[in-house]
Amino acid sequence: MPRRKKFITKENEPLRLPPENPKAKMWLWIGVSATSAIILVMWGWATSISLSSFSWAKTPEKKLIENSKNDWNELFNDEKSKIKNEQTKLQIQRIINTIITEANSTTISASTTGTATTTSVTNSSTPSTSSHQ
Repeated sequence: MPRRKKFITKENEPLRLPPENPKAKMWLWIGVSATSAIILVMWGWATSISLSSFSWAKTPEKKLIENSKNDWNELFNDEKSKIKNEQTKLQIQRIINTIITEANSTTISASTTGTATTTSVTNSSTPSTSSHQ
């Protein structure tokens, strides 16, 4: 094994590096760029192959998503029907209250008329009954 040379520097002497070679530096960056490009192209190709062969229909995640959608729809359909039922009940209650109010107002006027007639008949009957005895 060949021994490496050790760089020995004195305290105030700057470290001497070998001179830069611009051609070597250029070839280094070309190699790094080419290697990076090859890696990116291969990664993209592998990703496209794996995504094209993937089928959602066969995965348990697809079943889970479908079950979640069905549960969500059932929940909100039940709530919609409950809301419609409550609205229908409220409309029926309003109609019944209106009918009761109208019936009460009609009964009151008929009762008043009947009472007035009865009172007038009673008043006219009372004096004639006492005069006949």
